[in-house]
Amino acid sequence: MKNKEDDLQTAVVTYLKLEYKALFCASLGGQYQKYQSQRMKAKRTGYVAGFPDLFIYEPKGKYNGLAIELKVKGNYASPKQKDWLFYLTERGYKAEVCTGFDQAKELIDNYFNQ
Repeated sequence: MKNKEDDLQTAVVTYLKLEYKALFCASLGGQYQKYQSQRMKAKRTGYVAGFPDLFIYEPKGKYNGLAIELKVKGNYASPKQKDWLFYLTERGYKAEVCTGFDQAKELIDNYFNQ
């Protein structure tokens, strides 16, 4: 079954590359690791549940960077994802949930054009 959030993230990453050439990284996100060994390796090597889908390492205005949790309509941020966004905001990052491409594009454009 095709994951719509994967498609959304691919579109947002493509936009970032074409429009801003920003320094960013995507997290493992909600990618299900089929094997227990894969899940253990991810955890052992530093993956933390809830980390935002995209993290842009470009300081702008009063912010140290931009973290985005991507969702498609009907999906909502988990408590762990909300915690991460709160912690990042407390540390001087802009951190938000975006539902759909248009909302993510608007957030990115506003961030880079401040």
